[in-house]
Amino acid sequence: MKISNKDNRKSSRFVKKLITLKALLLLTFYLPVHGSNLPEQLLKMPIKLTSGETVSLAQYQGKKPVYLKFWATWCQPCRQEMPHFEHIQQKYGDNVEVIGINLGINDDINAIRSTQKEFSLTMPMALDTNGDLAQAFRLLGTPYHLLFDKQINLLYVSNAADEVLDNKLALVSKQKPINLLEAGTISETARDISIDLNDGKVHALFFTATWCDWYLKDSRPNISQNCVVAQTMINQLAKQVPEISWHGILSRLWTGSKDKLAYQKKYEVQYPLSVDHSNRLFHQFTVKDLPTLIVVKNGKVLLKTSNFSRENNIGKQLQTL
Repeated sequence: MKISNKDNRKSSRFVKKLITLKALLLLTFYLPVHGSNLPEQLLKMPIKLTSGETVSLAQYQGKKPVYLKFWATWCQPCRQEMPHFEHIQQKYGDNVEVIGINLGINDDINAIRSTQKEFSLTMPMALDTNGDLAQAFRLLGTPYHLLFDKQINLLYVSNAADEVLDNKLALVSKQKPINLLEAGTISETARDISIDLNDGKVHALFFTATWCDWYLKDSRPNISQNCVVAQTMINQLAKQVPEISWHGILSRLWTGSKDKLAYQKKYEVQYPLSVDHSNRLFHQFTVKDLPTLIVVKNGKVLLKTSNFSRENNIGKQLQTL
């Protein structure tokens, strides 16, 4: 059988297409993936630095790994780790983006700058003023360490600057492969506190922490005393103004069921007391000072205060609502 030149050209084109298709399939199966395992919303979440600059994880993607550390000026383990934190910045700062994020709970820019000066901290610092970052990264306690590779895949989560963290930082700084964590590791799974704030009733939400009175006694004595005074005052007001629906909302930081029960017994709390395990209410009402009282009716805030002094006379304010 005689094959024409036309048939030869068709056959040649067909072979070229097969080769191209095979090459594309090989590329699909063997080229590395350059995407993050984090949701886009988390990648693009703004991190507002105290320098005035705003950054995000997305802008480092494909460029360098990122190490985030959440902390507070009154957190004793955080303070103990500060020399290590600066050591990491000096050792890996050229190859890893190191960022400190202050919780913004009972803290301000002056306290942050004072701590920076005290420990000669040189890494970029952020202040989580509205609590968005702590909520997004599911912070349950400080210090809180999160490590991401060059593609911003989650590699490590911890509450301690330990040998494991150091080893992973050494590897990621040299672009060495490390097993990834599931992005779901920092996804919120806890249930919200069930309170209907749109039922036509007046609700008083008292935000505090089981450790507010004793843990801050030395580092923030005024706040510690305010926590004690506030809890005693709220107990009295709950009895004096029973027409208001009272709720005690405890911070989820370092707090479990046993801590709640011990606190409830210690202060003889008679109204409903719940740990905000999902942090939804703390975040929804931007509670950044402990303790804080917020009075709400049909979703509208009628009163918000962290001043429990006699001069403020909260009882009188409640009578005018």
